[in-house]
Amino acid sequence: MNNIISECIMLNVEDIDCSVDHALKDNAHSCENRMAVRELLNTEIFVQQSGNKPRRVTLSDISSSGFRMTSKGSLDPLKPIFIRIPGIQSLSATIRWEGFKDYGCQFSQALTPSVFNNLLSKLKSLSN
Repeated sequence: MNNIISECIMLNVEDIDCSVDHALKDNAHSCENRMAVRELLNTEIFVQQSGNKPRRVTLSDISSSGFRMTSKGSLDPLKPIFIRIPGIQSLSATIRWEGFKDYGCQFSQALTPSVFNNLLSKLKSLSN
């Protein structure tokens, strides 16, 4: 019985939204000890992988180091993806994890604060 309770507690800690990660950064189960603040979104954008047509996805959250998205179709985790947003230079990222229709991606280069703020502003305007 104690093992079941321990497993449930561990699952709950792992499932905590990473936007509160700064409070848990010393915990081994804190979403890979992310240091970047994550902004929650619900914005549709297009991503593309080499050899494929652009695909519409929904961004769930974004930070200066990466993002989480949902795609109705499958993506190849071995190929880089490119985000295309009007008025923003194409951004490259690598898929770091996948689960069902969700993908966690890391930008090839962390975004500077000014680039991140500009990108976030554009994404928020697209979701209205």
